[in-house]
Amino acid sequence: MMKMPGMMSCREVHRIVASDAVPSLGLRDRLRLRLHVFMCHHCARYLRQLAALARHARRALGQEPDPAHCRRLAAAIMAAWHGDSKDR
Repeated sequence: MMKMPGMMSCREVHRIVASDAVPSLGLRDRLRLRLHVFMCHHCARYLRQLAALARHARRALGQEPDPAHCRRLAAAIMAAWHGDSKDR
């Protein structure tokens, strides 16, 4: 997606979501995030995949997974992914 002035980049969206920082965002940044996801099918698909992964993990475990473990796993996945890709 072509980045417009003031919009978040895909890399910013992924960093915020992977670090579980969405709840701590201010109103302006939360709106910027929503706008980006609305306009970027790559990031929308990424968020749908994360939600599906969480559903499947809960189903497989029969309980809510440990949030600290999930954050470490997400950070490791994102670090590996960002090492192989360029900012969109």
